[in-house]
Amino acid sequence: METTFYQHVERLGNDEVQGILDGMVYLFTKLDGTNIGIHSENGEVKVNSRKRAIAIGCDNAGSCKYVMDNPKFASYLKAHPQHYLYGEFLVPHTIRSYSDDAWRKVYIFDVVDYSDGYPRYLTYEEYQPLLEEYGIEYIPLIAKLENPTEAQLSEYLQRSNFLQSDASMPGEGIVLKNYGFRNEYGRTTWAKLVRTEFKMQKKCKVSAVDVEHGIVDQYLTTAFIEKELAKVLNDIGTWNNKYIGRCLGTVWHELIVENTWDIVKKFKNPKIDFGVLNVLANEKIKQVMSKFFKEQGITLPF
Repeated sequence: METTFYQHVERLGNDEVQGILDGMVYLFTKLDGTNIGIHSENGEVKVNSRKRAIAIGCDNAGSCKYVMDNPKFASYLKAHPQHYLYGEFLVPHTIRSYSDDAWRKVYIFDVVDYSDGYPRYLTYEEYQPLLEEYGIEYIPLIAKLENPTEAQLSEYLQRSNFLQSDASMPGEGIVLKNYGFRNEYGRTTWAKLVRTEFKMQKKCKVSAVDVEHGIVDQYLTTAFIEKELAKVLNDIGTWNNKYIGRCLGTVWHELIVENTWDIVKKFKNPKIDFGVLNVLANEKIKQVMSKFFKEQGITLPF
């Protein structure tokens, strides 16, 4: 089985997940770590991050080493060689309020079965006992709701507290899965409702007069920027100011890739000056970068 990267979880409301709330919907805590995939290839355990294959010599925040140091993953894949495990390796990003003993571990959130030659996402009821048999940690179910409304889902944001040191403190948000759902393109796609973004969406108004400012205010949130900065910092290890451009480029790239379709819908096919948008985005990114890196003991030249 070859390396297959995990799906992009879409914002609730995006056309990619139109109809996902029709039927039985499973709610899970969205952890703020780094993505990991684990599978077997010719009897050998292989590991990948969100965008690349990784190994001990070219690791991602130590996630591959963790898998290789824990034989439970190899044992599971020996018994289930056609299963692909996807999860989150918990390292500090934006949210740093997780329990002390929760860090630097893998928490599985999906198991995909390739036995029939095509991917099938196992349901929670299917993969939970399999993972428990091998002592593999996973993200537990918050609730199952039939035909939920967005208003009902928002009430569960406060319950996205898995691994939090204080149970009254919610995490990043929730992931919504409907195992019987296929979007209009025939793909199995999950949705997300993120707590900080949800609050921003309630506050922000769409402006037909100043689209570029509206996009920055609504989509380029501090939490969004900090999450991408943390990924860069984890990837490079030791900071050097030469990576400032990489940080700016990474956040800009993710802003466009992740949100463009949603922007087109919300702003009703707007005319966007991407030059202006890039200038405004860089201004805000630098503001957040300055504070973010100062907290890491790093002084930036702006």
